[in-house]
Amino acid sequence: MQLTVCGVGGAGCRIADHLVAADSSRSRSFVADSVALDTDQRALSNLESIPDDRRHLYGVIEAEGTGVEGDRSVGAAAADSEATELANAVDDAVSSQADAILCCVGLAGGSGATALPRLADELRRVYDIPVYGLGVLPAIGATSDDGSTPPAARNTGRALANVTATTDALLLFDNQLWLSSGDSETDPEVRTDLNKTLTTRVAALFAAGEGDHDRQIAERVVDASEVQNTFGAGGIATIGYASQTIERPTSSRFGLGILEQEDEIDDTTAIKAIETTSRRAVRGKLTVEIDRESVERGLLIVGGPPGWLNRRAVSDARSWLAQETGSVEIRGGDMPDPDGDAVTMIALLTGVGSCPRVRALRAAADRG
Repeated sequence: MQLTVCGVGGAGCRIADHLVAADSSRSRSFVADSVALDTDQRALSNLESIPDDRRHLYGVIEAEGTGVEGDRSVGAAAADSEATELANAVDDAVSSQADAILCCVGLAGGSGATALPRLADELRRVYDIPVYGLGVLPAIGATSDDGSTPPAARNTGRALANVTATTDALLLFDNQLWLSSGDSETDPEVRTDLNKTLTTRVAALFAAGEGDHDRQIAERVVDASEVQNTFGAGGIATIGYASQTIERPTSSRFGLGILEQEDEIDDTTAIKAIETTSRRAVRGKLTVEIDRESVERGLLIVGGPPGWLNRRAVSDARSWLAQETGSVEIRGGDMPDPDGDAVTMIALLTGVGSCPRVRALRAAADRG
C-alpha cells in the first residue's frame, strides 16, 4: 500500500521521519512521498529522512518559530492563519501513486493536535483516497496524584474527539503502555526507542502488500483494498505484532556438509509456529490496549519463508481471530519471504468500540 506520510507537529514529524527512514531500508517500499508541518523551526531542522523541500514551518507570527509549548489556543490560531498553505504543502506530496494519506501526530501537544483536524477535513474534501490518523497517547495518567487533570491528558482527550471525527480511522500508539519502568518519554533515547517500536508495526502493516521482484507471490495477496476495507470500520484502530525465529532444516547432498539444500518443512512444525505467533500477536501487547470483543473488523497477515506459510494454519488463525473478537469481517493474507528466518504475524484490529485509555482521557477532557 502506497502512502503519503504527513507529520504534523513535533511528535508527528519525528514519527513520520522514522517511517520514511524505515521505508528506505526495506525491500518493500510503502512511502510514495512525505511532508512535515510544524511550528518549531529547530525541530524541523533536526529531521533526517524527510527531504528539506518537504519541511514546512507555519504559524511564524503566532509561535515565532519556536513551537507552542502545548498551548492549544496558540496552535489553533497558527493552523487557522495558514490553513490554505498547510493543505497546499500536503497536496504537493500527494501523487497518483498514493492509496492513502497517513497523518502522524502527538495527541498531547498544541501544534499537531489542533492542526490535524482542520487539515484532515480539507484533505478528505479534496481527495478520494482515505485520510488516516496515526496518533500517539502520552505517558501520563488521566488524573494526577492530587486529583487534578494534567494539561497533557486534557489536551489528549480533546484531540481524540476531534481527530477521530475528521479522519477515516485513527491508529493509536500508547506511550504509557510501552514505556519501561523508570524511563521518561522526554528522554531522547527513550523517545527514539518508542518511535522504533511504533514504526516496526506500522511499516510491517503497510508494506505487506507491496511487491519485490526477488520475492515470491503470496498465496493470498494483501493489497491496498484489503487494508482500506479493514480500516473502513472507522474509529479507533490498533496493531498486534509478533515474530518467532525459526530453524530452517537443511541437509547435505553428500552428507559432508557441502551443497546444502533446504528440506521440506514438517506440517506440524509450521502449523504450531503460526498458531503460537498469531496468539502472541493478538493476545499480547497491542499498540493500544482495547477490549478485543469490541472489534468490528480485523486483518491478519502472516509472513515468513514460503514453506512455513501452511495454508490450513493461516486459515485456522483467521477463524480463531473471528472467535476471539466476535467479528464476522476478518480478512487475511500472507507475505512470503524466501530469505527470512522468522514467522511474523501482524494483526490490524479496527472499529474498536471500547478502549479504556481513550475513555479515561476523554473523561479527563470533560472534567476540564
